[in-house]
Amino acid sequence: MDSSLDAVRADDDLAVALSVVLDRAEAGDGTVAWTDLQGQIDPAEWGRLLDHGVVVPAGDRFVVDDPTAARELLAQRDLDGADSDAPETGGWSRADKLAGVGALALMASYQLPGGRELVGQSVNTVLGPLAAQLPFVATITLLAVVTALASTTIRRRLRSKERMERLKTRMNDVRERLDAARDRGDDEAVERLRAEQQELMTRQLSMFKHMLRPMAWTVLISAPIFLWLSWLAVAPAAAIAPTATVFPMLGRITWTAKLIGPLHVWTVWYIATSMLSGLTIQRTMDRIGVGT
Repeated sequence: MDSSLDAVRADDDLAVALSVVLDRAEAGDGTVAWTDLQGQIDPAEWGRLLDHGVVVPAGDRFVVDDPTAARELLAQRDLDGADSDAPETGGWSRADKLAGVGALALMASYQLPGGRELVGQSVNTVLGPLAAQLPFVATITLLAVVTALASTTIRRRLRSKERMERLKTRMNDVRERLDAARDRGDDEAVERLRAEQQELMTRQLSMFKHMLRPMAWTVLISAPIFLWLSWLAVAPAAAIAPTATVFPMLGRITWTAKLIGPLHVWTVWYIATSMLSGLTIQRTMDRIGVGT
């Protein structure tokens, strides 16, 4: 490979700059000018590309000295760093699969009165003392916040939003370059870009499958709590949970009353509190940089 590309091989910033230059060149007649690149790459990186002979003058414009070798180098860097845009593992671990099976079993038990009773009584041995000390509305609110915190933490640990955004950006970039190559009738570039597009689509499908992992762990945590709350709200033995609460201005609210379709008041309260808590926790974590 051209020795002038050695500097690009060892420098991420220079590689990014070269990628921009190549994209702009391929989108046109194969040449670029600094005016085409202003605001997209740093002037210092442009100067380094010229100094290393990666970009050379061509009349009043510039061309990449060896665009084929340059593209091969950038593709190799993408392959070497493929793990940054791919799931951390090749698939679900044994623990992930067990979590998925457990989550499905818990979801199925909600449709079975006997299963709901079994889960409710089991979880009650742990959370029963909490319900005995707090009003029902406080119990619902606290558990909604806890599950929102757990779910948000799991999602941030098991998947990367930045990774998905990076892959989406690359897909859009390849699509634009492919359209430009078709417009100018560059069959070689079209074939190469189609292969790159297919590779990115395969990686995207793999990542979507990987994104189901946090859902399994989230359900495994939230489903027992939800099943226990539903059991607590209607179980005659759970007399510690009052069926109604009096609020200022709102008056008496019966938690087991149906509010929207089949949804009870306590269910709507739990879902709304969980969603608002999750949004607040997500924004807080984004602001302080936790789990990114």
